[in-house]
Amino acid sequence: MFLEHIQIRNFMGLNQLSLSLNQSTALMGENAWGKTSLFRALWRLMGQGGCCYQFVDEDFYRTDSDELVDELQIVLTYREHRPGISEHSSRLARLEPVWVKHKDGFHRVYYRALAQRRGQDIISEHGFINGAGVPLELDGAQHLVHQLIEMNPVFRLRDSRGTPQDLPIVNLNGDYDQLLTQLSEQLAAEDELTKQDIKAGLDAVRQLLEHYFTPQGATSRAPRRARDIAIHPVTLSQLGKFNSWQPKGEESDLSVALSAIAHTILQARGGRPIEKGARPLLLIEDPESRLHPTMLAITWGILDRFPGQKLVTTNSGDLLSAFPLHHLRRLVRLKDETKSFQIGNEKYNGEDMRRIAFHVRINRPMSLFARYWLLVEGETEIWLLNELARICGYVLPAEGIRIIEFAQCGHSPLIKVARDFGIGWHLLTDGDGAGQKYAQGVRSLLRGEREEDHLTVLPRIDIEHYLYDNGLESVFRQEAQIYDKHTPPSRIIERALSRRSKPGMALAVIEAIELQGVKRVPIELRRMFARMVANARRQR
Repeated sequence: MFLEHIQIRNFMGLNQLSLSLNQSTALMGENAWGKTSLFRALWRLMGQGGCCYQFVDEDFYRTDSDELVDELQIVLTYREHRPGISEHSSRLARLEPVWVKHKDGFHRVYYRALAQRRGQDIISEHGFINGAGVPLELDGAQHLVHQLIEMNPVFRLRDSRGTPQDLPIVNLNGDYDQLLTQLSEQLAAEDELTKQDIKAGLDAVRQLLEHYFTPQGATSRAPRRARDIAIHPVTLSQLGKFNSWQPKGEESDLSVALSAIAHTILQARGGRPIEKGARPLLLIEDPESRLHPTMLAITWGILDRFPGQKLVTTNSGDLLSAFPLHHLRRLVRLKDETKSFQIGNEKYNGEDMRRIAFHVRINRPMSLFARYWLLVEGETEIWLLNELARICGYVLPAEGIRIIEFAQCGHSPLIKVARDFGIGWHLLTDGDGAGQKYAQGVRSLLRGEREEDHLTVLPRIDIEHYLYDNGLESVFRQEAQIYDKHTPPSRIIERALSRRSKPGMALAVIEAIELQGVKRVPIELRRMFARMVANARRQR
């Protein structure tokens, strides 16, 4: 069984959150948007080894006006891995009174933790509900909660070199070294890899464990097909010689070795034994914070082999790209809730996924952390717009706005993925034939939204002619070295671009506007900047 869904109401920094999980899930979200509160909720309910957590005053959400709420609720939904297996597994049968069958064939367990203020007291209640939220009448509900915790313990794993927290940190001692040596000798005798090769691979696990993670077991790898590569373009499981020692299942030598190491370490955590067959949920916080990208790739590649559920917070675009696209969740804090966005609402074909994989996930992975995308046709706009926005008083990166060139990718896949992840977007295009086609494509994608919020069409054939006609003719003439009144603008612009290049002309224009101030920035661009910034700030 695994944790399929989390619903939180009025807990710490979260007033409302509904979050679905995969076997491995990566969370994106800005500071103070609820990631830490989510981890604390899971740790307090499932990570302390006993039943049942008694809520305290600091657990209750406080509004912006610091008003107290009187009730909080957390519902954890667990689902069996295969339909109906809970009816045949003696281990899962321990929770038989609380399994709820659904039309999709899967059984689920709904664990609810509730706390209420009653005068000066806080009353905590722990129990189970059905799919409609109705409490199940049970004898020994707390015993069943304890069983659930034992079967699905939570471990919150973080850098041990940081500020001490309310969680135990893994400390490895001589027992680990002895175990590592024994395993290395045994496995080297049975495989073509040398003892040094094996020890080097397992030492990478050790470095990871000492400061960041506690893994469990190992998983097998199925062949990657074209659609798999598009959905999951970066895989970190290829580790040279260590990779040739692939596990063929949970009983493989590699699985036994890594599982034994993990089991030994987990047993040392606060004296908490892990029952046989337990499926831990590992909460992994910002693993990139002290790892060089190369080491992050190696260590995550090893960790990714382990079974058990993983919930990861990260600000690393490289690590984000190592997750399948449908395993990503973007948290956005709105006025009345923290909303979780994920792929699934839009329709994607194979070509869409390929373009997203290359142009976003491989080449621009950090763009998924943005609040807003400004889609432009080429390099000139990228050079120009960041600086013009600055002259207007806006620092686009600080506003969460990222400029993305869309011409090679096409605008449709980018708009789809932006919508699914709750990222605002705006497309700027020229007024030529190609630009009109882009504009028409954007209009066809609008769903009752105002066109001016998502589209700006320059009233000229390209941005150079637009700038030329908006007070910057002298800059183009100077770069072209043409000063007579008879040469047509197109010829002057063409000559200037041939002498300076498009990006070079963009920089020359910026220098001229900088000297003249914000009023020299064309009005259409000023309006576009103002709309984008206003929309991006709504996510704060």
